[in-house]
Amino acid sequence: MDVSLTVLLLVVAAGALAYVNGANDNSKGVATLVGARLATYPRALAWGTAWTVAGGLAALVVSSGLVKMFSTALVSGGVAASPRFSLAIAVASWAWVLLASRLALPVSTTHALTGAIVGAAVAGGGVEGVQWALLAGVVVLPLAFSPVASALLAYAMHAIFAQPMKRAARYCVCVEKGQRIVLAPASGTAQYTALSQPVVATGDGAECDAAGFQHRLPLTTVAHWGASAALSFARGLNDTPKIIAIAVLVGANSAVPSASLFVLGALMMGLGGYLSGWRVTHTLAERVTTIDPLEGLSASTVASGLVLAASWFTLPVSTTHVSSGAIVGAGLRGGASAVSWRTVSTLGAAWVITVPVSALLGFSIYTLLW
Repeated sequence: MDVSLTVLLLVVAAGALAYVNGANDNSKGVATLVGARLATYPRALAWGTAWTVAGGLAALVVSSGLVKMFSTALVSGGVAASPRFSLAIAVASWAWVLLASRLALPVSTTHALTGAIVGAAVAGGGVEGVQWALLAGVVVLPLAFSPVASALLAYAMHAIFAQPMKRAARYCVCVEKGQRIVLAPASGTAQYTALSQPVVATGDGAECDAAGFQHRLPLTTVAHWGASAALSFARGLNDTPKIIAIAVLVGANSAVPSASLFVLGALMMGLGGYLSGWRVTHTLAERVTTIDPLEGLSASTVASGLVLAASWFTLPVSTTHVSSGAIVGAGLRGGASAVSWRTVSTLGAAWVITVPVSALLGFSIYTLLW
């Protein structure tokens, strides 16, 4: 196949995968905002999109280790250099994540990529084409334990900090918009319009009411929006390199600068999340458990911390598993009956089959490609 056509196909494939990744994963950073009734779907998705794109762009500097892991480290060099291999991975993982997104199932793009890599590598080089020890140590174990860890941490955080968070909720950031003032001189008919300066202050709710402020946000709400931004940023930071690795596999970045690939990945993830992310957002925000603002803050804080740490240490954790586990853990503070175990079991089944289905797709597509 012509080199330029190969590069074009790989770039298109990476962009398509980034789009469906955004459609499925952008929700993870903002689901608790919607569930806690702190934001509408459009506003939450716009917020998550902006920070996901920022994280994807930052990945160019921070997360090069994940590019290497998902391009050359998991498979033998001979298999990894084949355009068939790259395209099989892209199409297989894209197909599964697209189907899951249409079914409103939050699945792991990381799991889908891992399964597709294994399936295509076995098809191209046999079982010896996969670095099984590395796969188990740095991919399978973090992916398996991350939802449990996030659930336990979210449960513990809410238990430990519930009272301090309730006290903090009494305090707020108070805002009064600037007002237009018409100034007329003592003589003459000329008039001037000026805009008074907006006023921002902090205090408890009673003080804000007494001062006549028009708008106020509890400090815990401000923190919740901040944690949501951090989680969305961390998701972009962690996921963009994995998707870009598809193009890097056969040296596409020698024809297209790697910075351009990261920009493409970040923008397509943002576009997919904003235009198509509402289905999965609804599942996590409203079908797993009833989320109150403090539980949502606990879940977002734990999830963002874990994913940011994983990105720093180049561990390919799944934002899906981390954020879903954190939501379940926070919801358990209301007792086991507060969690919809039917929904959780459906999500768990989707997670379990993601790797084998993606591996089968990767194997089949590699075999069918010229």
